[in-house]
Amino acid sequence: MLTESTGSRHTPPEKIVYSYGVEMCLKSTDSGDQSMMDMEYSVAAVESILMYTFKDKKLLEQALTHSSYTDGPSYQPSYQRLEFLGDSALGLAISSFFFLTYPDIDSGKLSDLRAANVSNEKFARVAVHHGLHKYIRHSKLSDKVWEFYIEVEGEEEMVVYGGQMTAPKVLADVVESMAAAVYIDCGFNLQMMWMIFRRLLEPLVMLDVILAQPQPITALYGACRKDGKKVDIQYWKNGDRYIARVFVDNTFIACASSDSRQNAKLHAAEAALLKITKSKSGDTNPQTNLDFNELMEIEGAKQKLNELCYKKKWPKPIFKVEQELGPLHDKRCISSVQVELSDRIFFVKGDERSRVKDADNSAASMMFCALREAGYT
Repeated sequence: MLTESTGSRHTPPEKIVYSYGVEMCLKSTDSGDQSMMDMEYSVAAVESILMYTFKDKKLLEQALTHSSYTDGPSYQPSYQRLEFLGDSALGLAISSFFFLTYPDIDSGKLSDLRAANVSNEKFARVAVHHGLHKYIRHSKLSDKVWEFYIEVEGEEEMVVYGGQMTAPKVLADVVESMAAAVYIDCGFNLQMMWMIFRRLLEPLVMLDVILAQPQPITALYGACRKDGKKVDIQYWKNGDRYIARVFVDNTFIACASSDSRQNAKLHAAEAALLKITKSKSGDTNPQTNLDFNELMEIEGAKQKLNELCYKKKWPKPIFKVEQELGPLHDKRCISSVQVELSDRIFFVKGDERSRVKDADNSAASMMFCALREAGYT
């Protein structure tokens, strides 16, 4: 729904058009003069956020101009070149900061710190937290910007390794292009750029956070390596979502879905780590404990799964023979089952069995385990 503001002491009296339910400045279709006034408003607002006054305001105008913007009194270059420079400048500034802050840690931890602080996820959240998405000059942005805004506004604590949905790249690009604009405007002085820009990036992900919340995939492989166990993370795409599932020594442990392949793997690894930790500590309900070497099957699991889906008004589970193994006289097979919910899709494979009926039952048992661990039963 489009709304409009007729001005206040913070805005010019002329109309400013908004979209997506949040204040996101669009190009004006009335005149070139109106467009220029809207950009002057945006530049002043962003300077206030940065607490920095640009000597060359055209740099900031360019940093806020999306490639979809083609209207106006003259050609308007987009932020793409600035984003290229800002990506490198921020990466170097943040790397230097952690190198000096933690003189005794190894390169691996430094890499973890940089990865947690230099990412689309981090920068897109910076854009939302400071309202930078309001000032992007564009003709059209994806609805994903609005969806991500809602997602971030609902987060209660800092997200280190990726949220439930992929961060729109445009939001991260604007942060990087703004950094480049500051970098150029202050004479390519990296230290000054960092002094100006660091406040915008707070809170940074510091070493104590990294140690308390290690990257889930790395931590999962590390934990299983210590126990001599093999991790296999499988994923595939279903529609516009990716589904990832974690197996340890060929036993299903956990699964997750996301609109991003990396986030799906992260969330699946995080769920698997939690389950492994609980299993080792004994802090689980015996009925829901998943042992690495043996998964107790539920008798009549396939029928019970069909009944559960009917009761929950979910689509009927889809069973499929994924693989046939062995010679003709000793055939074995592996079945899979998929359950589609309104917000996600669960997919698991069962263990090898000599009959399709038993293979389906193995897959259904694992599906019950996955749904229970996710809180759906």
